[in-house]
Amino acid sequence: MLLNIVIFLLVLGVLIFFHELGHFLAAKSFGIYCERFSLGMPPRLWGIKWGETDYCIGMLPIGGYVKMAGQEDAPRSEEEQERDFGHIPKERWFSSKPPWQRAVVLVAGPLMNLVLGVGLYALMLGLGAEVLESDVEARIGEVEAGSPAENAPLYALNDAEPSLDEPPAATGWRTGDRVLTMDGGRVDTMQDVLLGAILSGGEQRVFEIERTTPDGAAQRFLSPLRPRKAEDADHPRFGVRAYQSALIHDVHEGSPADQAGLEAGDIIRQVDGREVDMGLLTDYIEKQAEETPIELLVERDGEYVTIEVTPQRVGRFVGLRTSPPITRPDQTDPEAKPEVMAVSPELEEQSDILSQDIIIEVEGEPATVERLYEIQQERIGDTLELTVRRPSIGYGILRSEEVATVHLEVTPVGNIGVTFGPRTVFHRVPLADVPSEATRKSYQAVTQVLRTVQLLAMRDLSMRELGGPVMIYQVTTTAAEHGHYLFLQIMAFISINLCIFNLLPLPVLDGGQLVFVAIEAVRRKPVSAKVFEITQMAGLFLIVSLILFVTYNDIVRLVNMAIP
Repeated sequence: MLLNIVIFLLVLGVLIFFHELGHFLAAKSFGIYCERFSLGMPPRLWGIKWGETDYCIGMLPIGGYVKMAGQEDAPRSEEEQERDFGHIPKERWFSSKPPWQRAVVLVAGPLMNLVLGVGLYALMLGLGAEVLESDVEARIGEVEAGSPAENAPLYALNDAEPSLDEPPAATGWRTGDRVLTMDGGRVDTMQDVLLGAILSGGEQRVFEIERTTPDGAAQRFLSPLRPRKAEDADHPRFGVRAYQSALIHDVHEGSPADQAGLEAGDIIRQVDGREVDMGLLTDYIEKQAEETPIELLVERDGEYVTIEVTPQRVGRFVGLRTSPPITRPDQTDPEAKPEVMAVSPELEEQSDILSQDIIIEVEGEPATVERLYEIQQERIGDTLELTVRRPSIGYGILRSEEVATVHLEVTPVGNIGVTFGPRTVFHRVPLADVPSEATRKSYQAVTQVLRTVQLLAMRDLSMRELGGPVMIYQVTTTAAEHGHYLFLQIMAFISINLCIFNLLPLPVLDGGQLVFVAIEAVRRKPVSAKVFEITQMAGLFLIVSLILFVTYNDIVRLVNMAIP
């Protein structure tokens, strides 16, 4: 917990430091007197005076500022200004500088956040890391039945641009297809496709899809596709998931897979002639409870071999995911009492079991991973009585702790005796390509943020989707746990968000100050102090309200996550 807080404050500090550094350097370049450069808000905790500026750290780690002569977020009386900066020549005051110089000083802060974003992307790409394959490729996994992607038209891309008025060459995206572009822009991961649906506003997007034919050739298609919002969904979706290779991490001794010759490190690409990834393959095998042989196309050390294996019939609590998982005792702590991590809607309705339940008894006996695994194999097809401890939520305010009885069916499923695991690849961009790739990613982030602002303004995206400090804390600390690659990526995106947000034409923000400077440049005289004061107070009220609103959103998300 303490480490997470340190990480969050470090991220916040770096973002604010670079933002204020932009203002500071621009002000210094125009000879503006800067009394203080502070990271954090007053009271002053520590600092050092170098030249005419006090470089310090404030006790409250919630922001930062550059105190310039003649630059005020709220109007002050002439007496107050004279008291603080009367000893400074008027030509060194911010307010005395030409409008274009003041505009540069105001823009420099957000611009520095953009520069930081580019730099962080460059650092991420240049260092490289071992990452999940889905983090660096846009390959399609499961295509949901009845989804827009399942019925998407595919127009063959040959030498000439295809006509979308003619009948398509094929229909439906498939598992294993790669998404190359969206509306002409390069697609890096399936996350880009997901965001493309959310930020589409329900409008059609045009994709370029690459498909490998049976003879190994690559065929490209143009595919116009309009996302659709399901009844129980918050966002429009195309109906596809990211591809996860079915990589075998472990083969259980004496299992059907062991007897058939499967090995750790094998990647199963097809089953009975159908392209699959990890999720599709697992579902397919589980449906083979009648012990019917299946044919696997296996990639091993770059070569392809065909292996036939007959799944064995085993029992399982289908739709239940626990920690530790209910698996062979040698795979985990056999004496552990599993906690329910996720429950399918169907199972929750049938059994009343909830996520966060801790299974303490099975059929009146102490429940351990070992006992639950054994009883699954012994009681296939039976319905078991389980006793669970349901922990309190919100210190008993939202829900008191209780003990409940639930009933779970041991469903017969097929099993070949392997443990699948995520496939990782080492990804690093060649040094010569780092600047262009970092710039491209930054441009992509800018367009995504601007599109989000547009959809919010048009009310095509709910304000409930906005997150605040709590969400930033969760995202940054979770990213840090996954390594420097994701951490730098998230930090770069937040920095670019900060750039765009500060340029919004709202009073108090840099963008709002720019509006006043622009009006002064046109009118050739500044806005009256009264108008400035009213708009600044209104802007402050708006910003505080927004902060409270997004914090409320964060709290609602936490409560929804806590309540099964």
